[in-house]
Formats: sequence, C-alpha cells, structure tokens
Amino acid sequence: MVQSGYILAGFETLATIVDNFFLGKRGRFEDNFTREQISHFLANIGAGFLHSYGQDFPGKKKYNKYNEKENDLFVKCRDMRIFDDCTLIADSGGFQISIGKLTRRESDLLFEMYYQWLEESHKVYDKAFILDIPPGPGCEIFKDFKDVHDINLKSYKIARNLPIHVREKIIYIHHFRTPKLWEIYTRLLRENEFFPDFNYHGTGGIVANMSGDMSIPCVIYVLPLIPLLNECKKYGRDYLNFHILGGANFRDILFYELFRIVTKKVHNIDLNITYDSSGVYKQVMHARFVHVADQLGHIRKMSIKSDNLDKRFINGYEGGGYRVEEMFEKVLNECARLYGFKEISVDGVYDDNTKTFHEDVKVYSILYTLGIYAKLQEGMRDFAIESYPVYESGDVEEFNGMCLETTRILNQGKLTKKQRIKSHSISKSLDMLRDLDEEYCKYIVNKCLAKDEFVELENPHATFKF
Repeated sequence: MVQSGYILAGFETLATIVDNFFLGKRGRFEDNFTREQISHFLANIGAGFLHSYGQDFPGKKKYNKYNEKENDLFVKCRDMRIFDDCTLIADSGGFQISIGKLTRRESDLLFEMYYQWLEESHKVYDKAFILDIPPGPGCEIFKDFKDVHDINLKSYKIARNLPIHVREKIIYIHHFRTPKLWEIYTRLLRENEFFPDFNYHGTGGIVANMSGDMSIPCVIYVLPLIPLLNECKKYGRDYLNFHILGGANFRDILFYELFRIVTKKVHNIDLNITYDSSGVYKQVMHARFVHVADQLGHIRKMSIKSDNLDKRFINGYEGGGYRVEEMFEKVLNECARLYGFKEISVDGVYDDNTKTFHEDVKVYSILYTLGIYAKLQEGMRDFAIESYPVYESGDVEEFNGMCLETTRILNQGKLTKKQRIKSHSISKSLDMLRDLDEEYCKYIVNKCLAKDEFVELENPHATFKF
C-alpha cells in the first residue's frame, strides 16, 4: 500500500489514547496488538505526527519550565514505543499569534523561547516549522505591513542562522493568500535567497480560503507552489518537499498525485507533498462517523451515533443487508486483519456506564480512519497514472470528465456545483504547473484574493513601500 502524505496533528492525543489502552486503564485490552505492530502501522500509513509547541502558551503565569515540558512531551511519547520510525514534527505556535490568542508580550516571549527550544531539544523531533507569523483576525503584534515584513524577516533570518543540524530540520513557510502577503513573502524569499538554506518548504492559508475558492480558476495551492518550483530550477534542486498546512480533504489527494506527475515529467523535479489535519479526532470522537465504501465504490459517511446503529447502511455492502453496527464491526476488522491486529466485537459500540465508546472500539476507529488516507492515496495515485496521458493528449474534456467522476466517488456519489467547478480547474492547474508563470499567479491573487486583504494594516504614511 502507498504511504500517504497525511500528517496527524495533535499526536499527543493519539499517544495518550493508545498507551492507556495498552495499560488497561479503560479496560478491554486483550493483547489486541503489540507496540511494535502499532509503531509499524503508524510509520507506514502516513508522513508523520505533529504537535504544536505554542498551543499551551496563551495565558500562562510562568514560562520558566515551558521548554522542559515540551521536551518531556516528545520524550514521553517516544518512550511509549508506538512511534518508532515515525516522523515527529513540531509546529511553532505562529498560528496562535496570528489569530490573536497571544498578547504582544506573549508573542515576543514565544519568539525567543521557540528558537531556543529548537536548539536545546533538537534530538527529540525530526522536523519543525519555522516561526511564520502572517496577520490574522485579532492579531495584536502588527501595526502595518512593514511590521509583517520586518518581524517575519527577523524570524526567518534566525532560522537560517541556526546550527546546521537544527536548520536541516526546519520547514520554511511561504505565504501567499492576499496581494500584500504575496508581495511580502515573495520579497522575503527572493531578496534574502532563503530557498537553498532549507530542505523542506510549505505554505499556509489554505483553510482560510476554502469558502471562497470557487472564484479561483485553479487549485489554490498551485499559487505558492509555482514560485517554489521556480526556486528549485534556479538553484538546480531536483526535489521539492512541500507541506500544505491543512488541505487534507479527500479530493486534495487526487490533485497532489496529478501535480506530482506533471512536475516530474515536465521539470524533472520530485514533488513530495504532505498535508496535516487533526480532523480524525473530531470525526470519530465528536461527529461520530467513519468513511465506508458502499457496493458501488462510493466513499460514504456512515454515522455511528447510537440512534443510527440499528439502521441499514445506505446501499448495503457487497450485496448488502448490513446494519450500521454490523458494517462498523466489519470494516474495523478488515483493517485489523490487514495489519495483523486482533479482531474485536463492537458489542453495541458504546459502554452503558460511561456512555461513550468501548475503549477498543475507540482505538480501532482512530486507527481505521488513519489507514483510510493510505488507501485513498494509493487509489488516487493509480487514477493519476491512468488519467494523466489523457490530459497530455490534449483531450481536456475527457480528462475533466474523469476527474469529475472520481471526485463524485469521493463525495458519497454526489455531484455539487463546487465539484464541477474545481474538477474543471484541475487541467488549468496542470497547465500552470507546466508554465510556472509567476506573473499569472500574481494576477490571480490580485483579482481573486484581494477581498481577503488585511486593510487595517494599510498605512498611507509608511515609508516602507512595495
């Protein structure tokens, strides 16, 4: 099975759930698997596991032991032996600053402490995000766009000057999602020649634009990808490790696989795309649903709420007739057999005493949901290999139709207006990746994303101009 590019955010939650199950703290552990089996599973289904250094930073009275606490969290999770051979990643906390969760004093302190922690604790993590601070709603640290430039320049220079054994783990973030951010981060990238100093690159702002991306004539993350590919060519690099903060929808995986093919065929650059989300927890533990393929191969959301367990699964399964509870047990055990875990009985799914999942059901549900990304990535890679020659032949109508049908399968067999629009934008995106025309990208940003501009940071009296 193809390893997915999925990175699970909040890995400390997964670690606690699985370790408590091993230790029998919540009951029902019956030698279901070994720690070695779990670590092998986790290392082979995705691209890594993420923890945000800054998530507990807001509102603390004392920070004298904060870095020690963060170091200990990584060490404790490693010592559980369920992340052997896994990539553990540290996020900075810049997002907390950008959305106003940190005051100016807290932001300045995080700035200092995060880079100190990266140096002192470099052995406990495998990768770490640069401290990027784009403006966002409620952000307290910027007076104007000059501040946005200067503060990020200071941070990026500190990252570049880290010892090589630290810097080689840093993920450089290139923002783009408004006209001013496009100009600022392009200026940072080019004027300071940051690109060759980092092995990993990425972008943010994807989720912020999801609601309005129907007006964009391409897949949105093509926009920051093109300048980075141009940097690859400029510096003679034949690979790009590109992380997308967010962007973990199923249809995105289709785009990634097509992008990977075009960059290799046209530019001879190996494009390695990763993407992150904490949605597994929300999906399983709060929204209470899992994704299941029906008899037609459509990926459906199957509600596992208690009042739905006795209902029939839509369209059945392999000829059908399964109740939701039976279907749930079936797919969990299919996953268990695939990875050598012990099969379980869902036994009503919920504990009558605690009114929540039986512990084995909860653990298996999370593992099953993680495993879906690897399965989907394999399917989308096969589809990309099959469909790309159709695009390459110039039969855009046939190619768009193939993409639309695939996105329909990923969306419970439904076709929406947004799906039609975005499916037809795939071929345009591939064209853009062939051309690598940054001026056209800038035109799209100015035309389609200006509505998202942080106009409150406009300063007509500023001496700093773009």
